[in-house]
Amino acid sequence: MKHINLRKHIIFKIAHPNLFSSLKTAAIFIILLFPFAFANAQQIKIEGTINDNASEPMIGVSILIKGTHTGTSSDAEGKFSLNVPDENAILQISFIGFIKQEIRVLNQRNISISLKEDAQQLEELVVVGYGTQKKTSVTGAVSSVRGDDLASSPQTNLSNAMLGRMAGVMGFTNSGEPGNDNTTIRIRGTNTLGNSEPLVVIDGVPSRRGGLNRLNAKNIESMSVLKDAAAAIYGSRAANGVILIVTKKGKTGKPTLEYSGNYGQATPIRLPKMANAFQYGTMLNEIKEYGGSDPQYSPSELGKFAGNHTDPLDAWLYPNTDWYKEGLKNSAPQYRHDMSISGGTKDVSYYLNIGANGQDGLYKRSALRYDQYDIQANIEAKISKHITVTYGMTTRMEQRQYPTKGAGDIFSALRRSKPTEPGFWPNGMPGPDIEYGNNPVVMATDDTGYDKDNEYYIQNNLQVAITIPGIDGLKLIGNGAYDKYIRKRKKFQTPWYLYSWDKKTVDTNGLPVLVPGKKGPAEPMLDLWFEDHYDYLLSGMAVYEKKINDHTIGGNVGVEMAANYGDLAWLYRRYFFSTAIDQIDAGGDLDKNNSGKAQQEKRLNYFGRVAYNYKEKYLAEFVWRIDGSYIFPRENRYGFFPGAMLAWRASEEDFWKENISFINYFKLRASYSQTGNDRVDPYQYETIYSISDHVFGDQVVKTLFPSVTPNTNITWEKGTTYNAGFDFKFLGNRLSWETDLFYHKRTHMLISRNFSIPETSGLTLPKENIGEMENKGIDMLLNFQDGMGDWQYSIGLNGGLAANKVLFWDEVPNIPSYQRATGKPIFKNDNIWDGLYYVADGVFRDQAEVDAYMASLPNGFELGTPRPGDIRFKDLNGDGKINADDRERRSKNPEPKFVGGFTVNLSYKDWDVSMLFQGAMGGEVYVQTWSGDVGNFLEDFYDKRWTEENPNNKHPRAYNRDQEYWISKRNDYFLHSTDYIRFKNIEIGYNLPFKLMEKWKMQSIRLYSNVNNLFTIDKLKVADPEMNNGSAEYYPQSRIFNFGVSIAF
Repeated sequence: MKHINLRKHIIFKIAHPNLFSSLKTAAIFIILLFPFAFANAQQIKIEGTINDNASEPMIGVSILIKGTHTGTSSDAEGKFSLNVPDENAILQISFIGFIKQEIRVLNQRNISISLKEDAQQLEELVVVGYGTQKKTSVTGAVSSVRGDDLASSPQTNLSNAMLGRMAGVMGFTNSGEPGNDNTTIRIRGTNTLGNSEPLVVIDGVPSRRGGLNRLNAKNIESMSVLKDAAAAIYGSRAANGVILIVTKKGKTGKPTLEYSGNYGQATPIRLPKMANAFQYGTMLNEIKEYGGSDPQYSPSELGKFAGNHTDPLDAWLYPNTDWYKEGLKNSAPQYRHDMSISGGTKDVSYYLNIGANGQDGLYKRSALRYDQYDIQANIEAKISKHITVTYGMTTRMEQRQYPTKGAGDIFSALRRSKPTEPGFWPNGMPGPDIEYGNNPVVMATDDTGYDKDNEYYIQNNLQVAITIPGIDGLKLIGNGAYDKYIRKRKKFQTPWYLYSWDKKTVDTNGLPVLVPGKKGPAEPMLDLWFEDHYDYLLSGMAVYEKKINDHTIGGNVGVEMAANYGDLAWLYRRYFFSTAIDQIDAGGDLDKNNSGKAQQEKRLNYFGRVAYNYKEKYLAEFVWRIDGSYIFPRENRYGFFPGAMLAWRASEEDFWKENISFINYFKLRASYSQTGNDRVDPYQYETIYSISDHVFGDQVVKTLFPSVTPNTNITWEKGTTYNAGFDFKFLGNRLSWETDLFYHKRTHMLISRNFSIPETSGLTLPKENIGEMENKGIDMLLNFQDGMGDWQYSIGLNGGLAANKVLFWDEVPNIPSYQRATGKPIFKNDNIWDGLYYVADGVFRDQAEVDAYMASLPNGFELGTPRPGDIRFKDLNGDGKINADDRERRSKNPEPKFVGGFTVNLSYKDWDVSMLFQGAMGGEVYVQTWSGDVGNFLEDFYDKRWTEENPNNKHPRAYNRDQEYWISKRNDYFLHSTDYIRFKNIEIGYNLPFKLMEKWKMQSIRLYSNVNNLFTIDKLKVADPEMNNGSAEYYPQSRIFNFGVSIAF
């Protein structure tokens, strides 16, 4: 024991001038030191060895003194050493995949410990179609994520929280607008020219209205993604993969009341940097000079745009408008609150959560806002020995309020507007008409009216499960669902005023005289939309599982019927006598309009699964579905969709255990399936009639006329998938690795033959099931988790590579091979000319290069005459001229080929940190701004443009987009890579100490802070690479700084 000369320290302190303070400090030091010195004197050294149930030493096992943060971990030989305070100390021994043990020291000084495998952890359940399976028994390609991981994101849209967390799940965001910030999800990329959305199944009900976007992540227990034959049990809607979501249920135990709330500020993640007034004016002068005209602005005027004002009117005449700063706030608040209660007895369990969340918009002078209120309730009751009833309910109200102009229009105008024009005049009045009668900072305000969109969801599930007495393993399950959806949208547009100045007329005070101009609709106008839908589902299923010695056989067979009905109405009025009354009956009779329609859809399906395994070593599974849909004619109405899966757990073989024991788990998997895609327009086999008004004499009568030629042979898209994969676990199950290779072929895609038919025929043909394409790639998931003393950590890496190409597409005959769609990746839509670009070959540096280039094209240049600073195009077919035949089809498109994620979770004592990175590679977008007299330039273009003084700069010369020979033609100079890595989320949390919680009679209090979209590494810079759009004409994603608390009683 180390002795401390306390007397020496006291004398040293007394020597200090402030005697009282020094004595006080010394006394406190002695008091604090005494118990630690006493404790040190009483400590007992404990040594030991830890083995598994095969008597093999275990490395990295955590040994912790209960009630403290003191501990250690075992070494490579399974040995450990630890000092404990006394013989009553309790050691907690834990390791991933093994049952936790507690041992009281007593008189033991050398302890031998044997850990047993935790069957519950090893038998982790995975949700699959119409059931669950042990993770070790899964034969298909299934990715999953816990609901708690999704809830750690401050995003209010669930689809945005999914990205980067599951292998093979791709996505891109089209908007960051509150209430409209959905992410487009793709499973293993795009497989079709048609609808590529995966099927979403929520608590066993496919295709529920509202989808997954607005589900409260707090209510989600798990999310699974079926990517191969495992999806075939969903048949005609499973070709794009299936997402299964299970909501939380109660657990046996005393009631737990929990509150969680957070508040955050959202700021735009990226806005394009546009040229200022001086830069724009300089380039406009260059454009005028290139065209042989006088400069637009004198050097003095350019100086005034830069802020060199010499006259009070200069602020009016020479503005320098940053349109993004003029129209947008620096940040907008958001919030989320949840209150839940859960618990249960052996016969009844329950879960109830009430949630609310909301976001403000970024517009400075607008009521843009999204609010959501939701309730989730699940109750399970065992009403007899053989009967269990489960009821679930989800209700949700979504309230949106937007300006009358869409976000795309507003952000397009913000980017295009010239910095030499004012958003607001110096006296605060709205500025002039910038373009098409609009001024973007007024477009984003409530001055133009409002657009309110409210949606209401009530979704109910009821399940009755009956075990059959006398037949071991047989269970009958009946499911029913009834959902109600109501939507009411009200858009009230009013005239507004912009103010212009002729830049000459002033009043007696020398101030400009502004002239108001009425914009927008001439009179107030009101649109009302109403939707009322109800959906129901009924299913019955028999489930059987029996184990006979080493053989286990099981499966299910069922029938499912679903239908939905809806009524839609639209009412329109204008000529309101006052903007103060926005009700439909206050509108005039002139030009009024009412319309509506009814919808219905019915399905009848039969499905089943048969699974067999021998010693859980050799596994086989067959799933099937017969789907019937109203969408197709009677002779094509039903389809059969099978899936077969095989797996071999090689690590269960004796030879493996004896020779390759360092690999704890190894499973090989293979599968084959045929699925369908029926998400096409219904009734294409029928002649479609439209209603029109015609005048006969002095009467207006409604008439019917055929508007669409029928296709009586229409049927499903068909997808065939082959999958092979393996699962590894190393280092005592701490390191896991899963990989899948896949090939998917899609046939019977609906396309038209309009390109191979001569235009002179005048025919517009219906779509036929003739398109074909393929998609192949690889998914990978790698996880490592371990701990040492107070430290616990896990690291995860996932990725998915998918590359598709068209196998057959109706094309113009005899086009060059480099223009053909066949053999190239699928492009954005079904326009044959999408994806064709002139091939840029640098920029002309001087007139000599232009002359040499033109001399190489003796047969002409159909795009006009180039000049120095213009882009040079390649003559691809070598015919001595540049025309449409020199366009090349790209091998890339906006959709990335690879997406991945990287997660890190750390905990130390009461602190925890989680991080998520996501990234993508292989996509590109077209980046080109409206410029010149039409709109502003990017600042980057100003800095790097060609000029006579800087002929070697990167970009071409300044231009008018609607005039120059090359700028109006799509060319690959403006294509930019969207490869990126994004620090998507970081969360830091602190749990108040357990002893304090015991004193306060609470379960837990956790404080946390997180940041979403912290930073991005990419080369695009101009736009958000995740947005899949290079125009920047969209509401941006947000960087969210969030603070929250979770309290459990």
